[in-house]
Amino acid sequence: MKKTGNLIALVISALIFFQACGDSTTEYLKQGDTYYDQGQFVEAIAEYTKAIESNPNLVAAYMHRGAVYNARAEWDLAIADLTKAIQLDPNRPDNYQNRAFAYLAKNQYDPAIDDLVKTLELDPKAKLAYTNLSWLYVQKGEWDKAIDAASKAIALDSNDYEAYFDRGSAYYDKGDTKDALVDINAAININPNLAPAYSYRGKINIITDNMTGALQEFDKALSTDPDLAEAYKMRGLANIELKNVNAALTDLNAAVGLNDSDPMAYYYRGHLYNANNDFDHALQDLNKAIDLTSSAATMPNSHDPFANDLAGMYLERGYAYRGEQQLEKAVADYRKAVELNPDDAGAQMRLGEMLIENADVQNGLDVLNRAIQMDPTIPEAYLNRAAAYDILGHTSQNLDYYPLEAADLRKALEIAKDQDQIDAANAALRLLQTKGYIP
Repeated sequence: MKKTGNLIALVISALIFFQACGDSTTEYLKQGDTYYDQGQFVEAIAEYTKAIESNPNLVAAYMHRGAVYNARAEWDLAIADLTKAIQLDPNRPDNYQNRAFAYLAKNQYDPAIDDLVKTLELDPKAKLAYTNLSWLYVQKGEWDKAIDAASKAIALDSNDYEAYFDRGSAYYDKGDTKDALVDINAAININPNLAPAYSYRGKINIITDNMTGALQEFDKALSTDPDLAEAYKMRGLANIELKNVNAALTDLNAAVGLNDSDPMAYYYRGHLYNANNDFDHALQDLNKAIDLTSSAATMPNSHDPFANDLAGMYLERGYAYRGEQQLEKAVADYRKAVELNPDDAGAQMRLGEMLIENADVQNGLDVLNRAIQMDPTIPEAYLNRAAAYDILGHTSQNLDYYPLEAADLRKALEIAKDQDQIDAANAALRLLQTKGYIP
């Protein structure tokens, strides 16, 4: 949740300088402050400019004009004025904080952090600086620094809901959902209208496999902010898990409509199209998801399972290519998924399955052996390896492959819970017995 910050109190800060100014300069400053308070920013800028022309070394004039430029979202002009004020007087924390605000608005996080750190060196009780600093560290994936900054903000103000939210976000991205939930709850208790906080609670519910609770949280988020694309996307995922196909599609369409640069919304919608054998639309969405993810900066060290999952996108696109009978492309995508996440036994299993289907049986068998070694609890891996043994038995006329096939089929029966898998294994065993390949 990006911080908006607070501009300095112009009239109060200006009084510090009035005693050192001539009468006309003082009047320019006072009139500029009056215009600022009335929201007449153009007129305020004109008065501060007159003060600068009257005294080019007047810190207050640059300070106040920079603050007005911030209010007008003229970030470069604000930075120029605040930089000049800092050069004239490097010991005023407000100038660093206001310049950080402009840098933050321009998504220039490193100089914003430097300015906020300097603010806190000069004023260790600048609570807003801690809060903004925490948010910036979250964006950079520096979770421990974010937690430390937010904790200091909370120590200064126990009602700072943004600090609780940012600290909860940092805990969440560290993979600590327990502490994340404590802080997210605290943020909601202080500000019940904090829509992104409900969305985080919904994500935590999905992680704990409480889909009904997740839907309730996303409903709360959207009742508070009907334009929160993240909540639509995540509610779409929860509806996918609950097999509410129409509701999921409606939510994901809304998510894409509100934020067409979120690759995960396309990924989830592509998955939904795949599940309904609509491979053309699936490919369109998954191509978009991969393009957006490949060109985006990734969050380092994030444990968010709903962050940009490029390996998963390649797996999903491979499935769509397979559905379109573009088998070479499917194999290429599964290889890419394994390359990106070599420790994913499921991806290895899919690659092995696809190689077998593409008539590369021996390599498929090698990949399946690796998948089973990595995770011996995947029924499909045994079923696919059994299929490979069956093919090798037929092509080589070597009967030694059939007991290996039977052993894998029995292992699949031992661990499978899906009825289709159980039926497939039983049918294959009966066929082996009928042909006399096994007793």
